[in-house]
Amino acid sequence: MSQWRNPPPVVVLSGSHEYLRSREVHEAVSVADAVGRSVEYLKGTDRDEITQTVSSTGIFFKEEVLVVVDDPENIDAELVINHHESADNTTVLLLHQKGAIKAKTNLAKIVKALPDRFVAKFEKPKPWEEAEHAANFCAKEARKFGIRLDVPLAMAIVQNAGVDLGVLSWEARKLAYLLGSKGETVVKAEHIKQTIASFAELGPKPVVEALEKRDLSATSRALSNMRRTHAGNLGGATLLACAWIGRSATSWLHVAALNDEGYKVGEISSRTGEHEFKVRNIYLPIARRWGKGRLTSLVKSIAQVQRSVRGGHVNPWVELECALFRSFEGGLSS
Repeated sequence: MSQWRNPPPVVVLSGSHEYLRSREVHEAVSVADAVGRSVEYLKGTDRDEITQTVSSTGIFFKEEVLVVVDDPENIDAELVINHHESADNTTVLLLHQKGAIKAKTNLAKIVKALPDRFVAKFEKPKPWEEAEHAANFCAKEARKFGIRLDVPLAMAIVQNAGVDLGVLSWEARKLAYLLGSKGETVVKAEHIKQTIASFAELGPKPVVEALEKRDLSATSRALSNMRRTHAGNLGGATLLACAWIGRSATSWLHVAALNDEGYKVGEISSRTGEHEFKVRNIYLPIARRWGKGRLTSLVKSIAQVQRSVRGGHVNPWVELECALFRSFEGGLSS
């Protein structure tokens, strides 16, 4: 949203797309910090605290405040609507709902009372729309960085880098750096080849490809190449690798679990949203190679490494390498 420097009294963010929704919350908090607006965090069930925060504007709070309210489904609708109608944005209520807004909840009443421009919904696309959604995001992200990236070229990036929006945001930023160094503003095919080449050879893609084959030597080489390339920012490299590995391993685990339950290829395709050819020739061989038990452990380990990065651990890259090498121990597991 473009209104965080002068926000309305009430804003509602919701939806199933974790990355986009969380990024918008982060943007709101970052702008609040930049303009000197303090930030408070409350739960929608903290009725008394929310009431006090809204009613004490100008009394207890001499400064402007952004109040991020998580899980606001049952928040006091009358209080929030009255605050919206006051047009006083000294205190801004950012109502942050993970997932869709259920009908007949207090939050649904609030949404009906707000102008559409104060409500943002971030929903995951359908599996068959994911690539197109990712390409449109990548093109839009490029505009944010001051360059023009046409959607067909953005689709070429998606085909090489995948549909993870965090990765695509980084790809758009890399293109902006490249074009800036050349004094250009329009992305061409040769620019993408330059940025994708280093990504394909030295980024997380070779790590995932080695894991697909359950090839310890190839995984070790791919990790070594990536570590050497990103030596100046191993924390960021760890998160990037975790995003790729975590997304892929979760898909493999889903297929492995369905296969263990006796589902046929067509049923697995229907439940995962993946084409039958891809299920039969790519996902099932990987799932059988690893086994459900080992994939479960791999997904959990990657999540733990991500928490380590965000928790400020000294060397999360080493934790990532250890987690991946441990995943190769033993035979197939169920």
